[in-house]
Amino acid sequence: MSILDPRAVKDAISFIEDGFIFEKFSASFLAPIVGHNFLPVGGLKDKGIDGISHTFSNEGSQATIYQSSIEKNYETKIEASIQKLKDNKISFDRFIYVTNIQVKNKEKLIEFLWEKFKIPVQIFDMNWFEANANYSEATVNAFNVFVESYFHEFAKPGTERIVSDFISDPRLYVFLRQQWESKDPGIALDEMLADTLIIYALEGTDPEKGIFLKREEIEKKIAQHLKFEPKLLSTQIEKRLGFLSRKPNRKINHYSQENHYCLPFETRQELIVKNLRDQAIFENFKASVVEKLKFFLRDLDVHVKDCYALINSALNKLFYKQGLEFAQLMNDPTQTIAFEKSLPETISEVVDSSTVVPKNRDAVKQALLATMRDISYNGTKEQKEFLRSLSNTYMLLFLLQCDPKVAHFFSTMAARLNVYVCTSILIPAFSEVLLNSENRRYWNLLVGANRAGVKLKINDTILDELVGHIRKIKTQFKEEYESCQDEYSDEVAALYVREMLIRAYFYARARGKVTKFEDFLDNFCGPDLRNAKQELIDFLHETFGIRYLKPVDSNVALDKGELSSLTAELQIHKGQQKAHNDANLVLTIFALRETNKESDGSNISGYATWWLSSDTSTQRAVKKLFKDKYSVSCYMRPDFLYNYITLSPSPVAVKDAFADIFPNLLGVNISHSVPEEVASTMHRFIDEHKNKNPGRIRAIIKSCSDKLKSDPSYATKAKLENFLDEELKKQLLH
Repeated sequence: MSILDPRAVKDAISFIEDGFIFEKFSASFLAPIVGHNFLPVGGLKDKGIDGISHTFSNEGSQATIYQSSIEKNYETKIEASIQKLKDNKISFDRFIYVTNIQVKNKEKLIEFLWEKFKIPVQIFDMNWFEANANYSEATVNAFNVFVESYFHEFAKPGTERIVSDFISDPRLYVFLRQQWESKDPGIALDEMLADTLIIYALEGTDPEKGIFLKREEIEKKIAQHLKFEPKLLSTQIEKRLGFLSRKPNRKINHYSQENHYCLPFETRQELIVKNLRDQAIFENFKASVVEKLKFFLRDLDVHVKDCYALINSALNKLFYKQGLEFAQLMNDPTQTIAFEKSLPETISEVVDSSTVVPKNRDAVKQALLATMRDISYNGTKEQKEFLRSLSNTYMLLFLLQCDPKVAHFFSTMAARLNVYVCTSILIPAFSEVLLNSENRRYWNLLVGANRAGVKLKINDTILDELVGHIRKIKTQFKEEYESCQDEYSDEVAALYVREMLIRAYFYARARGKVTKFEDFLDNFCGPDLRNAKQELIDFLHETFGIRYLKPVDSNVALDKGELSSLTAELQIHKGQQKAHNDANLVLTIFALRETNKESDGSNISGYATWWLSSDTSTQRAVKKLFKDKYSVSCYMRPDFLYNYITLSPSPVAVKDAFADIFPNLLGVNISHSVPEEVASTMHRFIDEHKNKNPGRIRAIIKSCSDKLKSDPSYATKAKLENFLDEELKKQLLH
């Protein structure tokens, strides 16, 4: 039997912030110790008896009731739970409270509970789990399954650990299914949200008063409104500014000479009318729900100083933890089960973290829970309109990856990725070294991926190819361009140069950033290239966090027959050395996947080892030669890493955004951008998730994850393109 570190067990369970995850873990851990199977008692599975969710008993007998809980206020929780069981005539002889926190003064509390209820109580807290970690192979296995299923790490910066259920919660499944099946929803949604936020940011501008904003100022105001930098939108904002300022549907004015923007009279009038209506909806909601909560509090003879603060916190946490289920309820009033699943727990968290005095907290929880149910199920037309608006806003942000569950998934995925970076990515990144920061697409891709925790790597195959390319373009420059540099003295002429690094040099030279090609090369390594390999190793590591792996670091043996046949196949389209290099690297990645057992299905984020490259011809050759042996491509699309990892909001940024948007006027304002078909598609996938078993859900999530990384037919967001290539296309179009 493998041995667990008891302290590690104690630390791990302390991270659990989901009562349902702790219930599953504690039941599986208790079973081999107590010697029974467990059945649920109370909660949703017993007439919705609030306050005794996460309770279970021995199969065939309810003599002993177990309750698992993550609540900090354990004294009140135990007392209230025992009282609820008695009130609902659930007979039992003993009560065992199981928690992932440390219970102080345990004996004194147990004695108090005996005096009050004449029921023997035991408490299994985090110290109990620590002491029993290695009770048997079954307890060891229960902990290992918990870690494998729910324990995740991501870069914050630094290492952050979370406990999260990506399988039973529908959000990840719905997000990936939507990304997988939709033709091109990401770009359209980016445009819708960008349009709304541009106009929102321009509110207050007026040409008659000389009040204008530049593009940078618009982006800054949008970031202030959302409370996080909307990196996913930054690529859209410039395009949408152009679209919104063109006829026939002009919504904003653009003054090209000064390059600033403002709202025309017509748009300002539309905005005034819309804002007045949204404000009225918001104020009506606040007044009516405060009155509703006060009504329930009066029945319980309790007074709360700031009722709306409680309601505001409850709605905020509700959207943060159950936004998808709540949005479904707003669309279909019969969908109450999923919404109810965590509602009592959510309300309990809100009240326990509020300023409500401890003695009143149980009563306030009852009143707040009744209020939230009333407005959700039986709310007035105005209340439902406000909640439906927030639900629409949630769905839009959800599909743009601004959701805690989705953000955590991609953050934890990033932390386990091992990505070999091809020269087809490194050379475009090098070409951007003297561009403005916002125009460094490939450069920012690598910097952002490293910051997100992705382990970027190169080996001798990649490094030798990179050194060889730099030597080649140095010779080519000397032979073809050195004597005629003045022919490329302006930016437009520079764009027509074929070789990317030489083109980047001329573009930078035309803008006064550099005067000699040797100085341009000196940004990466000494222009004499005498020690190019080591200097590039140092530059790549310092700039992008890319680690150089020596041959012994990989420690895999390749099938010589496969290497020979793949090299021969690739030589049809590539030179002999390039064909050998690519075949060697691709087969190395497949071998590393096998060595690291990445195909065993244990991790739902899919394979960890990839080749980041713009070239996919090698995978076609692999498919042709080896059929289904290497069925999942080893190529990671650059646009996947760019959109889903580099530009995606971090879990911390998502939390800040939710705190500001739910519930407030901005949340209502954004909602007008959401088309009806978005909601119907999402609800279809929610229903699909409900009807599938956990094993099938896990397989679909894993499959979607790998397809998003590698399959170009599932690209749902803007394609990554080098800035200089993009500028050249504009010139050719003109």
